[in-house]
Amino acid sequence: DMATDVTKPINILVINPNSSRSMTEALQPVLSDLLHPALIVGYQTGPEASPPSINDVTTAVASAAHTFASLREGQHINGAEDHDAFLVACFSDHPLVGMLREHTTKPVLGILEASIMHSLALGRPFGIVTTGKYWEKALTEGVRRIFGSTDLGGAFVGVESTGLNALELHEAEEDVVRAALREAASRMVARGARTIITGCAGMSGMEEALLAGCDGTRIVVVDAVRSGITVLDGLVRAQRR
Repeated sequence: DMATDVTKPINILVINPNSSRSMTEALQPVLSDLLHPALIVGYQTGPEASPPSINDVTTAVASAAHTFASLREGQHINGAEDHDAFLVACFSDHPLVGMLREHTTKPVLGILEASIMHSLALGRPFGIVTTGKYWEKALTEGVRRIFGSTDLGGAFVGVESTGLNALELHEAEEDVVRAALREAASRMVARGARTIITGCAGMSGMEEALLAGCDGTRIVVVDAVRSGITVLDGLVRAQRR
């Protein structure tokens, strides 16, 4: 009966398509305060065969293929596991998003899309701070493919990279990581951004370092993984009758 349906907790599966469990584990404290009795978040890491870090088209496609196969095997898609929505926690135009959408009618989002929706709703110019140089062009292309424009009517001011890959964000010396984030944020503010998106799931929780680069300019930091959870929670809730 529909009445019980509305009271049932919303169950979101967060998928890290690379094989680094440490990255999946790092997301959990960042999302813990968003949980409430009506929201359950589960986590899935890509299988051993997935690359440990997604750094280019090749590793993105490989991670999508291996992770998709393991999700089907584990009955996460249209199977015994009862998820209401899926979040692909890789900050890219990741092929797994489209693959899941082909196989389920439930909402599927990537953290790139979710964080841009969130930033557009805040109504201020925004930019993305990401990891390696490769992502400057790749993310700009991703924004164009998903949203049909590279500047979103002047709202999107572009991408700055830190030069560190996702694994280095977790493994490099803390002051090296902080300095790289601070400098990228400073360049982003100089471009006119007033909202900064963390353009890598591995950057979750590194807001302070970004704010340190803003020299007193009032900046909102949008954590892409948090955006994903809140957008999906809202989407599922709004569709429930």
